[in-house]
Amino acid sequence: MPEGLQSLTVLKSQPPVVPAGLVRRRRLEDRLTEGTSKQFTLVCAGPGAGKTLTVAAWSTDGTPPGPVAWVSLDATDNDPQTFWSDLLGAVVGSGAVPPENGLRDIIPGPGFADQQAREVRVRLAELPGPVIVVLDDFHEITSDAVLEPFGQLVDHLPAPVRLVVLSRSDPPLRLHRLRVGGQLTEIRTGDLAFDEREAAALFDLHGMQLTSDQVNVLWMRTQGWSAGLQLAAMSLDPADIDDGIARFSGNDRSVADYLIGEVVDRLAPGDRDFLLRTSITERLTGDLADRLTGRTDSQLVLEKLAGANAFVMGLGVQQDWYSYHPLLRELLAHRLGLEHPRLVPELHRRAADWMADNGEPIEAVRQSTLAGDLDTAGRRLLAVIPLILSVERPVLAAAIEPLALTSAQRPTLSSLLASAAVHYYRLDMGPMLQDAREAREFLDEAPEDVRTSAEAVILLFEMAAARSQGDQAGVLRLSNDVLDLLDRSSRRSVPSGRHFRAVAAVNVGGAQIWADNFAEAEQQLAASAPEALELGLALVNLNAIGHLALLDALQGRFRRAAHRAADSLRIVERRGWDSEPQALGTFLTLALVELSRCHPAAAAGYVSRGLASSTAQTDRPTRLALAIAAVGVAVMKGDANAALTADARLRSGLARTPDAAEMLVRWGAVVGADALILAGKPAEALHRIGEPGVGDGFAASWERVTSARAHLLLGQYAPIDALLEPLLVPGAAQREPAVQARLIQALVADHQHRDTAAMAAVGAAVELAQPEGIRRPFLALGGRLAPLLRRYRNLDGRHQEFVAGVVEDISPSSGAASDGSAVLVEHLTERELIVLHYLPTMLKAGEIASDLFVSVNTVKAHLRSIYRKLGVSNRREAVERARTIGLM
Repeated sequence: MPEGLQSLTVLKSQPPVVPAGLVRRRRLEDRLTEGTSKQFTLVCAGPGAGKTLTVAAWSTDGTPPGPVAWVSLDATDNDPQTFWSDLLGAVVGSGAVPPENGLRDIIPGPGFADQQAREVRVRLAELPGPVIVVLDDFHEITSDAVLEPFGQLVDHLPAPVRLVVLSRSDPPLRLHRLRVGGQLTEIRTGDLAFDEREAAALFDLHGMQLTSDQVNVLWMRTQGWSAGLQLAAMSLDPADIDDGIARFSGNDRSVADYLIGEVVDRLAPGDRDFLLRTSITERLTGDLADRLTGRTDSQLVLEKLAGANAFVMGLGVQQDWYSYHPLLRELLAHRLGLEHPRLVPELHRRAADWMADNGEPIEAVRQSTLAGDLDTAGRRLLAVIPLILSVERPVLAAAIEPLALTSAQRPTLSSLLASAAVHYYRLDMGPMLQDAREAREFLDEAPEDVRTSAEAVILLFEMAAARSQGDQAGVLRLSNDVLDLLDRSSRRSVPSGRHFRAVAAVNVGGAQIWADNFAEAEQQLAASAPEALELGLALVNLNAIGHLALLDALQGRFRRAAHRAADSLRIVERRGWDSEPQALGTFLTLALVELSRCHPAAAAGYVSRGLASSTAQTDRPTRLALAIAAVGVAVMKGDANAALTADARLRSGLARTPDAAEMLVRWGAVVGADALILAGKPAEALHRIGEPGVGDGFAASWERVTSARAHLLLGQYAPIDALLEPLLVPGAAQREPAVQARLIQALVADHQHRDTAAMAAVGAAVELAQPEGIRRPFLALGGRLAPLLRRYRNLDGRHQEFVAGVVEDISPSSGAASDGSAVLVEHLTERELIVLHYLPTMLKAGEIASDLFVSVNTVKAHLRSIYRKLGVSNRREAVERARTIGLM
């Protein structure tokens, strides 16, 4: 892009340049200034009423009581990401945001939702002074996905913010509240209409001294319509004003016809041709206009037209970009098509080439499509298609949609890839996969310089479909196919090869996690995370660092997992990326960290956020893992019914995922067994797990330790040693199961009256658990550990503060964990649960025995066991304790 040239992306945040010949209407500017003492100013009128230039003149003359953040909205702002990015970018660019304010760091994603809107409100409320936010052309916004969170902002507008909304129609916002509360200023069509004095001043500026009668005739015909008066002033012949007035009509259609017939047609041939040829783009520069017209003085022509207020506006402070009044541009483009139909595709082609050469690749794709040059559009699409995974994807999706739509009637490699990209953007994975498969049929006939990139893109689409179906074997295979293809190809043949490689490598890493290949996963993710960030693929980078944190959590490195995930969460929250699929790994990690620390309420919050911000069409394996964590939350709360219900939901999800990774299936069986143990069904828990896996991998480790716990509850000590053996080796890969294994070993040793061995096992468990803050294994085994831990403390074991905290959590007198949730206790058997439910009654032990057809000694044995497990000493305390932890 030429030096000093402003990008299209910054123009929307700058008001149009006010022409020197504009009639300043102080009555309206005073109304606008008065309006800033209230929360909301609505400037509502039809096209050509002068809304934009009136507010622009007011905003640039120093009258507003604070910086002005200007946003020129268009149809692309119906995407939440684009809308909020434009709005926040304008506020930051206005200078109203101090360097330390978090508003600077928010980069919204397409799924911008209530939570992110609340974050924006919080940051806006922290601004040190007032800021005036001008939203021009608000009528372009029709999407509920934008209107709903923006409406929430309006309903709870932070004190420093003053909104000025310009629209052709009343916006679908709850303005009645502001109106009733006296916080709404309204400037409407009648207010914006020129009065006769202002109309006379307009004609004076055009060098025409009209009589009051002549002004009155024009004012009556236009009803003070700004654009109509401007058209009249431009078209009247000073030598024959009366005749021009007689032929001028204020009817909208007549004005449009007059614009072409009397304004454009009366231009010098060169200027008329200039306007026609340059009408094919919404915005242009002098250099682009030279390319379109073949002239060398386009900058001067544009400056002249803008200076004459001839429906040409300079954009930005530097005025290096220009735009035509939309009505004028549409009419010029229509006339161009009628007069020079064969020239139109050529002009679009020239515009596409210029955009490609000047750093606007997305607009280059759109212009190539409009030129009908689908082959070139396809080549350019392959160079920019990785941006479908970047913050620019709404703009890319809008630009390539015309190409995508041609795939229905004229399927080609280019149109099908464009269609697949649009479907991916919308998370329509089924149609996306169909497009990709049909595109593959065109590969053999594709030019050599296109074929390799196209094949890589098709593989990545197929990989995305496999991930949405939970087919991690497919994800791994297809991602590796991409990497192999790139390895065999030269960089020249795949211009976006680095981008494709980064995407594929991150997905290889994610798939390796669910294949229980943690070392390979970590190697891939650690290498590709910085690469993705360097390439501008911020969401791919977020996905990578979220999964790196997940790897830490799965292996019991909870401190590092918490640190990584906290950093990632700050990015998610400050940039408004809660609803991005790439944030799921972060939410899952934080849930697992909180579970390890026995904070079920916090864990439940992260599980809910992850499930609420994703759909079945996103990252299915991570969603299944969040469902697994949901079972863990219910188990930790001691709510057996909730745990079994969550397990039923998990099993249903796994049943709908026939290609689910084996690790997820086995992990799901483990948490299901936890739910059964909580319900007093350890035998069923063993059946649910089946034969534990070999070795000390993630799934096998949890299978072994959970099976050992079930055997312990059943009083079956013989199988426990063999189950725990792989987990007792120093340096076992999975830290948390290893902690629980040593605690079970301690309980077995205590049962066998091997006190020294029991203390050694407790010490080994504490040594492993304390550095990572792991508490769940202690609470999972409950009150039976309390005497061992007290004995350990009395013997001056290491990490006394950590052990004291654990003892406090599982001590019978504590009643609840540190976060207020119920503490897990040693689980009651089914018979004990039955006896427990008799305790609130007036029945005595003998009567309970009679009702259950057992001996009174059996009931008393059950009562002793219940009291011991609940950590109480009498019937009343047992009832209270059981109610506290949700057993009754």
